[in-house]
Amino acid sequence: METHSQHLAAVEEARKQIETGLIQGCVFTENRSRAITALGKQRIHPTVKMMTADSRFDMASVGKVFTAGCCALLIAQGKLNPDLPFVRYLPEYWDHDSDITVRDLAMHASGFDNRKPYDSADMEVFNRELFNKHPVRPRLQAFEYSCYNFILLGKIAEKISGMDLETLARKFIWEPLGMRRTQWNAPGFGPDEVEHWFPNRPAGEHNDSVCFNCGFPIGNGSCFSTVMDMLVFLEDILERKHFPKVYYDLILTCGFEKDGNRRSFGWDMRASNRPRNLSEKTIYHTGFTGQTICVDPEYDFAAVVLTSRTGAHDEAIQGRARIIEKLVLN
Repeated sequence: METHSQHLAAVEEARKQIETGLIQGCVFTENRSRAITALGKQRIHPTVKMMTADSRFDMASVGKVFTAGCCALLIAQGKLNPDLPFVRYLPEYWDHDSDITVRDLAMHASGFDNRKPYDSADMEVFNRELFNKHPVRPRLQAFEYSCYNFILLGKIAEKISGMDLETLARKFIWEPLGMRRTQWNAPGFGPDEVEHWFPNRPAGEHNDSVCFNCGFPIGNGSCFSTVMDMLVFLEDILERKHFPKVYYDLILTCGFEKDGNRRSFGWDMRASNRPRNLSEKTIYHTGFTGQTICVDPEYDFAAVVLTSRTGAHDEAIQGRARIIEKLVLN
């Protein structure tokens, strides 16, 4: 079990980050004690409200794990083949002979970069640019994180299932796990919604510009969730009880490794941003607004650190890793 001194060390680290302006507030927990710590401010507009265990965050790119999860469950059902070219499922894409596979998209090894010519509130422009983007290199040549990969995965999941991502994730993942406070559509202002600072939209609104402009769920993320809902999601990955074996194997197994970049199906496995005292089997994901979730099956450990980031992106990722490091008991 987590010791009292470890918990105090994590609290001290989080308070230091609040005091230095790296974050405005945070809520964190881990699976061994399941104790929830809430520190700092949830919002300052229109009035100041402090963080609570019920604070709900814009999860930013952490939502990509739900896109990957829905695809993994469609694979488990035999409805999606990860090793077929993605154009088999999206014939709208300009290059019908593309050899980029569904799995390539999920591992950010497709050859697409992270430029976003489709970022427009005009849905005609969005769809035209979305299906006309060109890769910048051959598949599997290099890792490059690209939101585009997961927008395509989301489109594939919607087409196969006949459901939008909100409905699909709720039916496939959130309801089976009892995640009652997670949603894809922006909830709007409410007592538990966290105010984020990039680009400082009102609490309860999508902060990612593409998600905000679309106004409907897309696969690059920007779900809304709480610390306990996310812990339940991670605990299931450790316990492997609710879903088919294929689902867990896909997200827990490294499928791409090159130049220090390691990825599973939808998850990061690189050493660079992994908390230092976790094993190389750890899968994790971060979000631009200030979120980190991680699962280490070797140490039977899971942690969720949700923040409202006000400082530099890369520094904040390392800051969240330090909080997790304080919580780990190997």
